[in-house]
Amino acid sequence: MKKFEHEVLDFDLTKKDQHAAMAKALTEWGAAGFEVVSVVPHGQLGGRVTIFLKHELPDDTKSEAA
Repeated sequence: MKKFEHEVLDFDLTKKDQHAAMAKALTEWGAAGFEVVSVVPHGQLGGRVTIFLKHELPDDTKSEAA
């Protein structure tokens, strides 16, 4: 059975430099093997976003059988 690790990021895009901070964070999490699975806008006029990421964990059942 596949297992996943998850991460949740929040950004307030109404604040200065948050677009750059979001891009940097997504680049770093992507380099670590995470992928975005959902982006949910919220707050007044959708100025905030919550980003959900996942990363598949290695299959440890192979090492148990060895």
